Amino acid sequence: MRRVFTNRGTTSGGQSGFTLMELLVATVIILVGLVAVAQLVPTSVLMNSNNRNDGTALVFAQHQMEALRAVALSATTFSDPRGVTCPLGNTCQLGDPTQPGTPLGSPVNTGSGSPIIDFSADPVDGYSFTYLDPHDPYGAAYDVRWTVITTTNGPITTGRRIILGVFRRGMRSAAIPVTLDTMVSK
Repeated sequence: MRRVFTNRGTTSGGQSGFTLMELLVATVIILVGLVAVAQLVPTSVLMNSNNRNDGTALVFAQHQMEALRAVALSATTFSDPRGVTCPLGNTCQLGDPTQPGTPLGSPVNTGSGSPIIDFSADPVDGYSFTYLDPHDPYGAAYDVRWTVITTTNGPITTGRRIILGVFRRGMRSAAIPVTLDTMVSK
């Protein structure tokens, strides 16, 4: 049995293929797609970096909040011999039982309904510090600030509301600081 091959759709010269115009259109389509993808790469890298920064700030904020919650309600100050939750040689404040119900410390914005530490205001001594992470190869600096609202029953402190904000300095875009809000009571 003999097979016969035919060349369908050929031009008069016997050759088939793409025209120059078809190649130009295909090249333009591919270039537009590559440019669109290439523009996403820097945005993706920036978002990844900001997410990492937000994540590390959140972990540090949780660590700081646990340290503040662990201080006895009768104490109005605390210090940390390791210099992590309060700088070495400093005394950090935890409110004033003689001013119950009054927010003391870093300014707080409540415009969004939830309290957020105002990082645009100047830091308040005793209620803020900058922590430099010794394990971060980029030398991350965390701006840590808090406000304390004390609740009393006569001369005895019965509760403490702590609003804590942590912001990792050096972020390349407008980021929202991490804010934690908790109540400690007897």
